[in-house]
Amino acid sequence: MFDSLGNQISRNWKLFLVCWVIFFALIKFVAPSWKAVARDGEFDHLPKEMDSIQGEKRFAEAFPEDLLASSVVIVVRRESGPLSEPDEDEEIGEGSCDLSFIENELKSGLEDIRDEIQDLVVEEQLELKQQELGEEAFAAQEPQLRDRLYEQLEQGPIPESKITQITSIRSPTDDVIGEMLISEDQQAALVIVELSKKFLEYGNRDTIDRIERLIGLPENDSSGGILFNQGVIPPGLDLRLSGTATVGRDMLEARDDSASATETWTIALVILLLVLIYRAPLLALIPLITVGVANEVSLSIASLLSQFNINNNDILFGFRTFVEMNVYMTVILYGAGVDYCLFLIARYKEELDRGADIDTAVSRAVGKVGSALTASATTTAFGIGMMVLAAFGKFRNAGIGIALSLIVVLLASLTLTPTLLRLFGRLAFWPHVRSERIAATAGWISGSTLMSKLIELNPLQDGWEKVSTAILNKPGKLWTVSVLLMLPFAFVGALFWNDLSYGLLTELPTSTESVVGAKAIQDHFPAGTAGPLTVLLENDESSPESKRIDFTTPDAKDLVEDLTMRLREKGGQLQVADVRSLSHPLGKHDKPNWDDLPVGQRLARGAAYVAETEKYYITQADGHKGNATRLDVIFEEDPFSKNSIGQLDGVESVIEAFLEEKDVPLNRYFIGSTANIRDLKRTTDQDRIVIDVAVLSVVMLILWVLLRRFSISLYLILTVFFSYFVTIGFTYVVFWYLETGSEFAGLDWKVPIFLFTFLIAVGEDYNIYLMTRINEEQKKRGPIEGIRYALLRTGGIISSCGIIMAGTFSSLVLGGSLKGMQQLGFALTFGVLLDTFVVRPILVPAYLTMLYRGDFGRWSKYLGAALETPPQRQPLIQTAGSLISGNEAERVAGSGELSTERNVKTTENFDPSV
Repeated sequence: MFDSLGNQISRNWKLFLVCWVIFFALIKFVAPSWKAVARDGEFDHLPKEMDSIQGEKRFAEAFPEDLLASSVVIVVRRESGPLSEPDEDEEIGEGSCDLSFIENELKSGLEDIRDEIQDLVVEEQLELKQQELGEEAFAAQEPQLRDRLYEQLEQGPIPESKITQITSIRSPTDDVIGEMLISEDQQAALVIVELSKKFLEYGNRDTIDRIERLIGLPENDSSGGILFNQGVIPPGLDLRLSGTATVGRDMLEARDDSASATETWTIALVILLLVLIYRAPLLALIPLITVGVANEVSLSIASLLSQFNINNNDILFGFRTFVEMNVYMTVILYGAGVDYCLFLIARYKEELDRGADIDTAVSRAVGKVGSALTASATTTAFGIGMMVLAAFGKFRNAGIGIALSLIVVLLASLTLTPTLLRLFGRLAFWPHVRSERIAATAGWISGSTLMSKLIELNPLQDGWEKVSTAILNKPGKLWTVSVLLMLPFAFVGALFWNDLSYGLLTELPTSTESVVGAKAIQDHFPAGTAGPLTVLLENDESSPESKRIDFTTPDAKDLVEDLTMRLREKGGQLQVADVRSLSHPLGKHDKPNWDDLPVGQRLARGAAYVAETEKYYITQADGHKGNATRLDVIFEEDPFSKNSIGQLDGVESVIEAFLEEKDVPLNRYFIGSTANIRDLKRTTDQDRIVIDVAVLSVVMLILWVLLRRFSISLYLILTVFFSYFVTIGFTYVVFWYLETGSEFAGLDWKVPIFLFTFLIAVGEDYNIYLMTRINEEQKKRGPIEGIRYALLRTGGIISSCGIIMAGTFSSLVLGGSLKGMQQLGFALTFGVLLDTFVVRPILVPAYLTMLYRGDFGRWSKYLGAALETPPQRQPLIQTAGSLISGNEAERVAGSGELSTERNVKTTENFDPSV
């Protein structure tokens, strides 16, 4: 098959080139942009049946005007003392005090932004209506449509709009929660701007940027914001921005910046490594063009599939792209794609060294390495593709996207790379090769340079010769020392592999505005103020009518009060700072005191307060009135921290025990960031088990089919599994050490599953190369010498591939600003290097040497030592520090390869027939 493909490319390379150009242009033309179809939420990828997702759905039905999506929190504080208040004869909003500034200037400016956004929403909806009705019909109805849209906006946001709308602005003068927005030390106040979109959505950016421009932030704008330029901010008053929406905005910006920087670093590192390896600019350019084209094609195909599935289609398990998935696809594709090109070009160079012309060399190269590259790519793709079994959408879609990219880059390596080699011809080796037929003695660079002298000395190959000799002489000692050195880190990895961080604030740099703002909130308010946990209590529809509760009745209010007091009593144990409910709408704050007002005003204020309280805490929706109520729980800790998950579990236990004690058939739902994070942890914990078992099983099956030795296949799996725990442990220790000045929250929750999948797939990929060559050489040279010779012949090329793969992974560290991305990049880089220079060249051959030498006694045959009787071994010939058999020497001499000792060594360095 691959011989035929090679012949076709050699004869019709121009046709292949034209086809690639046309296909590339076509796919780029029809594919939508990545951002247009990529999901930008985090929790949108959770299964729909999860409690928090169902809770959000039920809450939206019960409280349609309070979408509870996300919020921007503005912190107004004075570090020198309490916020200034109006004089006794003044109310908030009068005079020039701090609280009057909040009401007159800040809140007024926010209301102007709300109105501007509403105008944009109206224009957006009118434009859609114009497309639907046509020019004439629309012109006749435009005034009525415009008025209707503004009337709808007065009732609440328009859900179908893509623009993030401001649903409410709550300040210290708010009738329901105003008292709670001033800190106990009186030094800070909050203004909460509630938005219509979830916190990790790109649509929030414009709204948050408008708010940012209003208040001005010293780090971002030295000229100050609109309020600063107007000179209305009282001296000494500090304004900061935080809240879930601001955190989400900063996360998205950090991801975008990281993705761009990572791609730049990936390309730069690949170029550097290729130039160092090939020392010929055009030859280095060929792999770069191949992987660049394959990457763009892969991303375009993924975008097309995602666009098709937006309308709830189910192509490839409902595949949808997400914002940062292109980073993982690009890094893996570049690493694997350059490896594939490296093997193909190495074989191409070898064929030229043997005297073949360019057409023949291209044809033979594809024919000889096609099956090996296909086996490599499919093994890795199947391993990573097992992520499709995940319940969490990000893992599932990442597995599909990365497997797709590996297939595309394989096809590009087998068709585009040889086409480019044929296109460049002899110029590919410029400036060192002048003739089309490259002599066997021709090197890669001029023989007069310092680099050529280093190549001639060949320290890398000499290193592999020393390693192979040491393994032959002392395999047990090398194996034991290597394992003992790694064992402490493996122990740390096994101990802390589940100590993960699910927080968003801990992943952002400490100088990010939302992190600074969150710190400002925590200095004056409980940390959970920025993201309360909402508890929805709703009648069970299956319960008898007689047992259902109408929350507008006094008995129901007494029940809510009892639950509120129960949670308060256990507040210290549950780390709950406050509970707000129908019975205690202001939490631990006192109800407003209107005793100084005239009787009429006092009664009017009281009636309005009760009405607003019931509207906020009891559902008023048609068909649901009085059917449900809500409680807001404020935790002492950051709602994004992993500790908040345990606090939520405690609150849930108390509520369930209370409802069982009262024999009340109420359904309870938990809504908010903490509830989402808990479901995220539950889902991904289960996914890790499923994916780990699936990846191990599939890779084990592939190894068994290829090697036909179960025990050895199992050992290969165990070595990579061991290196995974070593890598986790080493990464944990490094980042713990780097963050000793602050509380280390643990590794990011995405690191273990991506690391495991990538390491197992890539690690076994290299093991397949080595074991295939060992099997081949053992049949020629015997069990022990076959191992040593296979390690010699594969050491250079596989190590080069490992270095390139590790180099591409390191771009995640160099380009990423998010801690999770940096941790994953570091772990992958270290893990690949560990596998390349310790597991594959030491743990595998040392074990096999002991096995075939009979060191395990009668257990050897059960451990896979059975081997066909090797042929009569030929005398060995020493050539440039390498050992080859007499038969091999005759073959090499007959082909003209053994013209010089230097040439034999050069040929070995670039032999890809692994």
